[in-house]
Amino acid sequence: MNDRAASENFVRDQYEGLFRWFCRLTGSADLAADLTQETFAAFWQSHGRAGATVSRRTWLYAVGRNIWRKYLRDRKPSSAELGEGIESDDRSSESLTLGREFQEEAERAVLALPDDLREAFTLRFWQEFSYEEIGIVQGVSADLARWRFFAARRRLHQALAAWNPRTQPTEEDQHA
Repeated sequence: MNDRAASENFVRDQYEGLFRWFCRLTGSADLAADLTQETFAAFWQSHGRAGATVSRRTWLYAVGRNIWRKYLRDRKPSSAELGEGIESDDRSSESLTLGREFQEEAERAVLALPDDLREAFTLRFWQEFSYEEIGIVQGVSADLARWRFFAARRRLHQALAAWNPRTQPTEEDQHA
């Protein structure tokens, strides 16, 4: 990628999404900013190795996952650090009406997911990656990426069951 303007556009187009992904993985905006910078630095050093079949965006997240995994190996965050600095994602009017309490509980539930499931879930749900792209990022098959997403979604449904009115007892149930 020799064209400076194209490189700058790529960074501008991808920075916020990568940063938000790291926010969801780490629970810390400061750490997410550091990991985002490290990822772009490593991406520019390695982008020639991606191959023609992998998009630059997918390669960027694969590099980011390696940076994230290295961070986890070097230092596991404490439970007090998880949940600090997560920014909400106001993607839809539905998320605005759910209320801050639900958002906080949902963010805690996402942070509590095992790393592989959390990665797959955040890539699919917020970054809108295909299962094939998630598989490339995680170094697994598309089928395993799909399974990880659905396993994460199942765990989140269980963790957030108290917020679902269909799972709450009705007045009739309470008087029975």
